[in-house]
Amino acid sequence: MTDVRNDDFTLIRSIDDVIPLYRGNGQSEPEQYIGFETEIFVYRKDTRGQPVAASSRDCAQIVEHLKSRGLEPQLEMASAVEYASPAYPVTQVAKLNAEIAQAWQDYTQGIHDAGFQTNDAALAPFVTLDSAKDNLVDRDRARGLVKGMDLFKAPEFLKVTLLCTSTQVSLSYASPDDLRDTLATGYALTGAIFGVFANYPAFIEGKDERLQTNPRATFYDAFGKDGGIPDSLLQSADGEDFIRRHAEQVFKTDMLFYYDEKQNLVWPEKPVKFEQLEKIGLNTRSNYDLAETFVYTDFKVCNIRGSDGVPIGKRVEVRGFDAGETGALAAVPFCHALLRDAVGRDAVQGLLADYGLLPDQDGWQDRLKAARHSAAHHDGKFLDVPFGTRPDGSDGNLKDFARDLGGILKAYALRNPELAGALAPVIAICDTGKPQAQIKSEQTRDYTHAVAQLVTANDDARPTAKPAASARQAFKN
Repeated sequence: MTDVRNDDFTLIRSIDDVIPLYRGNGQSEPEQYIGFETEIFVYRKDTRGQPVAASSRDCAQIVEHLKSRGLEPQLEMASAVEYASPAYPVTQVAKLNAEIAQAWQDYTQGIHDAGFQTNDAALAPFVTLDSAKDNLVDRDRARGLVKGMDLFKAPEFLKVTLLCTSTQVSLSYASPDDLRDTLATGYALTGAIFGVFANYPAFIEGKDERLQTNPRATFYDAFGKDGGIPDSLLQSADGEDFIRRHAEQVFKTDMLFYYDEKQNLVWPEKPVKFEQLEKIGLNTRSNYDLAETFVYTDFKVCNIRGSDGVPIGKRVEVRGFDAGETGALAAVPFCHALLRDAVGRDAVQGLLADYGLLPDQDGWQDRLKAARHSAAHHDGKFLDVPFGTRPDGSDGNLKDFARDLGGILKAYALRNPELAGALAPVIAICDTGKPQAQIKSEQTRDYTHAVAQLVTANDDARPTAKPAASARQAFKN
């Protein structure tokens, strides 16, 4: 969770004032950057042996414990800590992923050594909104979001914020057209990302009601135009057009709070739009950046920061990966293989074209939205849902798409053997058509069983990230 700087009082009077922020870095493809962050839900067992989410005090102590080991954790909204990697050139993806694998081991081991347990999923079955609010961290953005969402938004807003943990990958870009092309390919993969990386329990929110949807994906439905796949992409003609439409969206997005001239949080009586702040002289760069954080689309366009924390440009944040070891270790090579590796990107765009999901194909917008909806509202079928339209006009199927996607990932792994181990579990999911969430659902009888599984999950566990050599061997097998 990154707080927005509240001390940039540069006035933003029109969309033209922010267009230069989105121009990209102008560098060649090998000079682009990739980064990563993941959220780890933390809990402990109480005196009865039942799971209890870490309190804000617990999390603060865990953060200090991890820092004492030379790590750099951050607090998340509630009962979670975050690891964020440095940004690496895309030519050094293997080096970045090795650092991520080591950090995963260090963080999970450190949390266990501090007397707590980690949840290998995007949600924990026993956590509710009320219990999560009791564990809210004391940070401006956390307090601002929870208070504002409580006042003005549907419960799903808070469910995303307080119940869910995820993994994100960040990509820099060269130009407006590179930005739009990356987003167009990425959004076409959204249904596959939610489906293949689905990792959540069969029961959530303390309810004995089996999940028939992807919870994070469906929660975002409540965000309307500010969630899912944005019209700014679907209606854009090129990169410049997308940038302008995105900025217009930020200008008109409801802000739950904003910063005043003394850098304090202000909660209005009802949400305000950034463009309305000009009337009171608070149309500042800080508030523009804050307004952009209220756009919760599956791929976010957001700030790149320098070492001093000052924004120096924009990046794309890929947000569909559920938390847990598989996503943490595979998200970076997955994104590199399909969005930044030239061979892999060409292959996946060819595959997407076979399903009618690229911008130069008539009706692609509706097919994109329908494919995402099918993956989110899978009705217990997980990957066995409609996905795009085949060249003969028949409905595509996400399971079939995933199988072919796995073939592209296999070819990438052969070209990049040092990343084969990290991708092996994802390739296996593509081959079998069974994501982790489906396996968990099949192995869980009811809510009580889901909690019992969590209680025993870490009794004898230690971090399971494999060394590169043995992981490569597993892939070959």
